[in-house]
Amino acid sequence: MEKAFDSLETGFSVLRCPDCGLGRTWPPVPAVELGRWYPDSYYGKENVRFNPVFESLTRVFRRRRSAVLYNRVPRGPVLDVGCGRGFILRYLKDLGYEAHGVEFSETAAWHARSVLGLEVETGDFLSGPHERDRYHAVIFWHSLEHLPNPFEALARARELLKTGGLLAVAVPNFDSVQARWFGRYWFHLDVPRHCWHFGTQSLEGALVRHGFRIVQTGHFSLEQNPYGWIQSCYDALGFEHNLLYDVLKNRNARSRRLRERPFQLLGVLLLLPLALSGALALTLWETVVRRGGTVEVFAIKE
Repeated sequence: MEKAFDSLETGFSVLRCPDCGLGRTWPPVPAVELGRWYPDSYYGKENVRFNPVFESLTRVFRRRRSAVLYNRVPRGPVLDVGCGRGFILRYLKDLGYEAHGVEFSETAAWHARSVLGLEVETGDFLSGPHERDRYHAVIFWHSLEHLPNPFEALARARELLKTGGLLAVAVPNFDSVQARWFGRYWFHLDVPRHCWHFGTQSLEGALVRHGFRIVQTGHFSLEQNPYGWIQSCYDALGFEHNLLYDVLKNRNARSRRLRERPFQLLGVLLLLPLALSGALALTLWETVVRRGGTVEVFAIKE
C-alpha cells in the first residue's frame, strides 16, 4: 500500500492499494484502545444521538433497510453484526424473523436489549458462540469498515450462513466521486473509527474470494449520500470540522458548544439551502455513473 493522504485526525494517515483501491487507516488502533474512540457521547445520552426530527428520520431509514431484507430473505434466524441501537433488528423481529445481534459497544447494546428487548451479544464477532450453517442472512450495515479484521469477519459470516443465505454489506465507497474529490475532508472517512476503506472493486473482490456470488450492487442512499456531499463541502471550505453534524445531534452527543461559534453557525445555515439542492443533484449523478458515496452489496453463499 502507498500513502494517499494524512487524516484530519492528528497522527493518522490513509493508505491505498494501487491495484484494488482498498484503503487502510494507519497506524491501526490497538484493540485495547478502540473503546476510547467510542465514548458515551458518540451514541448520546440514553442512546438518543440526534435531534427529534433526525431521530425520526433514522427510524424511517432503518425500516426501509429492513424492508429490503424482507423482500430477499425467508423468515428465520438473521444476524446483524454491529447492530448498534438495534433498530433494524427490531423491525426484522416485528416482520417475523428470529433476530440476533452482535455489538462492540455496551452502550449501544444496552439500548437494543433493555429498550427494544432484543437478543444482542457484546464482544468479538470472530469468537462468538454462533452456530454454523444456521442463519438466513448476515448483515454488515456500515460495520465492516469498523472491524480490525474484516476479511476474517467475511470468512466467519460464510461459516454461519446457510447455503443460499444472504450477506448484506453497506460501506462508505472509497472509489466514490466524493472520496476522490474531497480526500481527507470526506465526511464518510471517519478516521480512526473506520479501520478499512472499501471501494466497490475491493469489496466485491473480497466477497468473491470468500466464496460469495454477488447478486446486486447499489450506489444510491438517500440516508447517507446527500449528507456526505454537504458536510464534506463545508469542511473543505474551511468551516469547523463536522459543525453541521453537531447541529443535527442531540445536545448530549455534541462535541462542542454551538453558541460559542455564532458566525460559523450562521454561515453554515445560510448556505444550507444551496448545499442541499446541489447535494441532491450530485447524488443522482453519482448513482448514474455508479460511484455513489456509499455502496450496498448483496451476495449469496453458494
